[in-house]
Amino acid sequence: MNKKHLTVKKLGINNLQNVMQLQQKIIENLHPDEQHFILHRTEEDYMKSLNSSNSNMLGVFDGDELIAQTVFAMPKNGEKRDMPEFKSDVPNEDLVLYEAILVNPQYRGSGLMKKMLDFIEAHAIDNGRKHAIIQIAIDNPASWINALHHGMSITKVDRDPTDGVKVVYLEKKITHQPIIQPAYSNQNSYSLFLGENIHKKIPALFSKMQYLIESGYHGVELNKETQSLIWKKQSSGRAQDKIFDWAIKQKKDGKYTY
Repeated sequence: MNKKHLTVKKLGINNLQNVMQLQQKIIENLHPDEQHFILHRTEEDYMKSLNSSNSNMLGVFDGDELIAQTVFAMPKNGEKRDMPEFKSDVPNEDLVLYEAILVNPQYRGSGLMKKMLDFIEAHAIDNGRKHAIIQIAIDNPASWINALHHGMSITKVDRDPTDGVKVVYLEKKITHQPIIQPAYSNQNSYSLFLGENIHKKIPALFSKMQYLIESGYHGVELNKETQSLIWKKQSSGRAQDKIFDWAIKQKKDGKYTY
């Protein structure tokens, strides 16, 4: 890989075969248990994104090779959109949806997802969008951790209403102006240990994340030193006490180690 030759471009119909080839390369490198990480889209599916007035495709090229791609949508008010179960209170005209983010396995860890999201975010803001959202399978931690690095927060954890897959929903208010983050103390933050092998903890993570969100917390960042996901309190109440009571009960039941 030569980062000097990396370019970001909007994709068109002439890139369709490159798109399908990249998707197939990624599918072939996934373990059978990981196939649900991505939606296996057909040429017709991608054609809709390439021809749509409110859906677009972005690609990253290393020379002439397409090495990463994403679909993003900026729906209009009154139109149907993907993820209708998330942020239904936000008008379509304020939203940008990140979807179908694919990266060539040989280029993982190169910051390509963030590069694409930064590009789309700037474009969305220029077009009056104020809120970005994304849905990611919970057992695809590399992707939702990358979304956290992009400044998004985990605000919902549930099952996808169409296929029942366990997913996390992330969101971010977007603006060209600097966003002043509120000051947090240890009293309104919670550290959820992930460890080195996150995949082994996925089943337990789902219920833990749901409980944290129900208690008024949002997942906001990864602490690499402690290998922990940091959650910040968003509303008043005795959520911290509830969480520790829950953690103690889980430990007594042999379901949780910390």
